[in-house]
Amino acid sequence: MALPFHWIIRRELRSVLNKVLLKIVRLDANFDKIDPENINRILLVRLNYRIGNILFMTPLLRAIETLMPHVKVDMLIGAAYIKPIVKDMPNVNNVYDAPRKLLKSPIQLIKFANKLNKNNYDIVISPVNGSVSSNIALLLLKSPIKLGIYNKDSYSPLNRFVYPKKEYKHSALQPLAIMDIFTQEKEYNKYLDIALSKDEKEFGKNYLDNLLKDNNIEKTDKKIIAIFKDARNDKKIPNSWWIEYIDNISKKDKNIVFIDILNPNETKPLKDGMLYLKEKNLRILGSIFSAFDRFICADTGPMHLASASLVPVIALFNITSPDTFGPLGKNDKVLMINDQDIDLLCTKTIQMIL
Repeated sequence: MALPFHWIIRRELRSVLNKVLLKIVRLDANFDKIDPENINRILLVRLNYRIGNILFMTPLLRAIETLMPHVKVDMLIGAAYIKPIVKDMPNVNNVYDAPRKLLKSPIQLIKFANKLNKNNYDIVISPVNGSVSSNIALLLLKSPIKLGIYNKDSYSPLNRFVYPKKEYKHSALQPLAIMDIFTQEKEYNKYLDIALSKDEKEFGKNYLDNLLKDNNIEKTDKKIIAIFKDARNDKKIPNSWWIEYIDNISKKDKNIVFIDILNPNETKPLKDGMLYLKEKNLRILGSIFSAFDRFICADTGPMHLASASLVPVIALFNITSPDTFGPLGKNDKVLMINDQDIDLLCTKTIQMIL
């Protein structure tokens, strides 16, 4: 996979900084258990700017809700546009965003951290290792407990740790290791879930019904399938492939209706005359996703949003590992498309839809 040059530079600088800090800063690893009854205010830090990585926090959020229903969680994330995804989850209180320009302004960053510190958090959780942005924030944040996952090869300004769980191979499940710190044990759901309300699901259903009605499509006996054709870098599948894929499926099954989900920069669908929709608010988009029969896409943030909206996903993977980044829903499926006959892939897709 060809990474952008600025990603490579940033990764190398992060590696060098990590090695320097490990040499000059002693890491005291405290693994003492915590009584959840003593916790009232939590700040979850995930300073990241991508949809998928914030959605990967939802299993941990739901686990905290299961163990500590009395607790409201604040979150610190990177990009403001991602906030709607999590801000209306039942146990989420406030969601703060820290744009990259804030991290480059020490005075403004200190003021921002002081604002957060007034909330008097009982515990600050940083469930992902190696993030320079998160480490900067953690140095400024005040809390008696700063908790994360132990990694002897990675610097982190924390004072309480849990060991990683080897059985959690998926990136969205690894943060669940955090729950091992608490004295009480429960079973936790191991899938993404943004906890859409009944009203949100009803909104999505009405939205889709109206879209079909406006285009004179009767839903009876039809399967309404959303596609999202965009993805980052080499994960993106060419539009020409998508057109052949959709045309082939449509010929095999006349009862399948495709709707193209446009990204914010697109103005027209994959094909002339094809149904499409566009929505910037990601939680509203998730509520619309929940009304579809299936969602088909490559390895991308909207794939995880669809899975977290509990619509069955068919994920088309080409270079990344489904074990680490694939959809987690119990009805989600993965198709590896590299060097695969497209006619066979279409037949498999129809079988998954039916």
